[in-house]
Amino acid sequence: MHEAPNCPSLPPHAWHHSRQHAATRTDEYVYAQLIPYLGNKRKLLSLIARGIFATGSSSGTFVDLFSGSSVVARFAKTLGFRIVANDWEPYAYEIARGTVALNAPPPFSSLGGVDAVFTHLNTLAPRHGYVATHLCPADDEAPDITRERLFFTRQNGERIDAIREQIASWEADGLLNVDERAFLLSALAYAVSYVSNTSGVFKGFHAGWGGQTGTALYRIRSLLTLRPPITFDNQHSNLAFRRDAQLLGKELRRVIGNVPEIVYLDPPYNQHPYGSNYHVLNTVVLWDKPPLSPRIDGTGGRRDKSAIRTDWRSERRSLYNASRTALAAFQALVSNLDAHWILTSYSTDGNMSLDGLLRTLAERGDLRVFTQKYRRYRVSTPRMSARPHTVEFLVVVNTRAPASLSKVDTLIEQIIRQKRDGSPARFPLSLEGS
Repeated sequence: MHEAPNCPSLPPHAWHHSRQHAATRTDEYVYAQLIPYLGNKRKLLSLIARGIFATGSSSGTFVDLFSGSSVVARFAKTLGFRIVANDWEPYAYEIARGTVALNAPPPFSSLGGVDAVFTHLNTLAPRHGYVATHLCPADDEAPDITRERLFFTRQNGERIDAIREQIASWEADGLLNVDERAFLLSALAYAVSYVSNTSGVFKGFHAGWGGQTGTALYRIRSLLTLRPPITFDNQHSNLAFRRDAQLLGKELRRVIGNVPEIVYLDPPYNQHPYGSNYHVLNTVVLWDKPPLSPRIDGTGGRRDKSAIRTDWRSERRSLYNASRTALAAFQALVSNLDAHWILTSYSTDGNMSLDGLLRTLAERGDLRVFTQKYRRYRVSTPRMSARPHTVEFLVVVNTRAPASLSKVDTLIEQIIRQKRDGSPARFPLSLEGS
């Protein structure tokens, strides 16, 4: 376990350990069953923890407006905050409701209890349905990589179909409430991600099981199995929403009944929409079976091959995915937030400029910035980036203090210097380095 430099008060679970906290093996609530997520903050929790502790807050409502994998909301829950988690992607909402809003596994009283439900789902007979037909090969031992989609083995595709159809049947018969449904779909979303023949995102799949190097065959060829999500009781009534953060941000005080102590912002950094990156998870959660050719017909290009849903374009197109609109959206969001503290995670590789982002936040109060050098995402070892590191930072704004625009230029200089030469950024009034 890594020790916390210059910050001895950080709890042990704020320090991610790749072996101890592997999502499939750990029983640590914060890290268990986390989907592999671009932008996932599991390795940056120590940075976020320092920002939370800098507020001096240990109670009240913590709002995560872009909850994604839910790891930050989970972490804040263990610190004693009441949690409000929001994300407009259907899969992320079900994960938040099933793992954050709940304080204990739901009773499943109409189905004999949680253990009986998971045993039943894990022993269902295979079913050749939507997933097996459209996202899997006909023969796992001889897949046609030119005509067939290889998101999952056929064996696991038929298990996904069987499990999801059973959940849908229970729901139609009135045997599941919304919490029980979310608990099951959260478990299924993780299991689907774990056995997928991908590197984490669903914009493509490996050419063959695990690609040329056979990467991660131990999970891709494993048998999909559901495990009950681990829960944590913070003694509060927590909430999960599936709403546009821009709209919910304006209504937080009315919706949650008080002024949040902390609002945490982690908007998308780049041009890649989560709705297309994780479209298969949305299909499994929504179970709306969008029209799709059973085999790759070659007429639809990459979209046909990857079977990407199109509803993100009309329903969930994020303004943060384009540099021309990201800053204006952020300014509108921040200006409308009613909270004692605003915490914002961002990166020097993001669509918004440092100057624009920091000035927007400085207008709301006094700034402190915490930074951490971070290894950029790469698909595989042979495809290393020419710029393997970036600087992730967390901006902490005390909205009850005067605006701090005079600090912005110095902050930018310090962050850029750290990105350039890797030296710790130190500024005693407003910038603290990792």
